[in-house]
Amino acid sequence: MSNTGFTGISLAGRWECGGCGAGGDGWYDEEDGLVLHDEDGQPFAPADHVCGE
Repeated sequence: MSNTGFTGISLAGRWECGGCGAGGDGWYDEEDGLVLHDEDGQPFAPADHVCGE
């Protein structure tokens, strides 16, 4: 089993990982696609999320 996980973005603009429960802000950008922001407001790609970090 992979140590990464991601469930998706809610309509309220929040994302949550199904694997570890991490969450933050997120939205779809027309140019960049899915953009997630961590607790510090730093953007990252969904594939870059590693559970436990």
